Amino acid sequence: MPLCVYAIVARPFRRGTSIRANGARVRPVNARATTAVVSECKGPPSPTVRALRGHDLVVRRIAKVAPAILPVRFGTLVDSEQSLITLLDGRSEDLQKALALVDQHCQMTLRLFAVAGAAEPPGHTDTRTDAEAVEPADVAIAVTRPGTSYLARRARAQAVAQSAPELEPLREAFASIVAAERIARHDQGPLILTAYHLIPRSAVTTYRRLLRRHAAGLRNRAVVSGPWPPYAFVPEMR
Repeated sequence: MPLCVYAIVARPFRRGTSIRANGARVRPVNARATTAVVSECKGPPSPTVRALRGHDLVVRRIAKVAPAILPVRFGTLVDSEQSLITLLDGRSEDLQKALALVDQHCQMTLRLFAVAGAAEPPGHTDTRTDAEAVEPADVAIAVTRPGTSYLARRARAQAVAQSAPELEPLREAFASIVAAERIARHDQGPLILTAYHLIPRSAVTTYRRLLRRHAAGLRNRAVVSGPWPPYAFVPEMR
């Protein structure tokens, strides 16, 4: 029977913990350095609102008993315990680094919405696609070193995606509690960007207080949610 994977945690995981998912008991699968928390399932679940909330509820329950947790994407299935252990051991170094980062931390999600008539902040970066922003130098490099040109364009695109000059008024205020940040830019409607902030679990009240105090310095409307398990800080599992 396939296994549904909910989270990856640092060993040891408390085996006596009673968590159920869709009627099946959640249990640990131990690799050499990390543990996956799974349950048996009959097949891929349908991504209904109820199923998504149920998945998140299980992840939250695991987070209550695991100081460091990497939530796994909804609907992640593996064929067997052995294939899962092989995957975990193959990415052991990356997973251990990520678990060390999120240990005793949670995620706050901050969304910035455009305010009608607001000007772009200083330092706003170009958000054109690679095809729209190719420079003559890129074309010349591509003729002789296409791999180098491709990687250079990818690096620039990633830098643009992670830029957030709109958040500068908050940088100094958040410096003492934000351990890591991930940015997702949108720039195609009222939603400008989403910032995922990794903070100590004990600092949620402080985070909200600092945001209220400094929100007036933003050019955009800020909406915050959380705390969440650190979904945005999980390394890709390939």
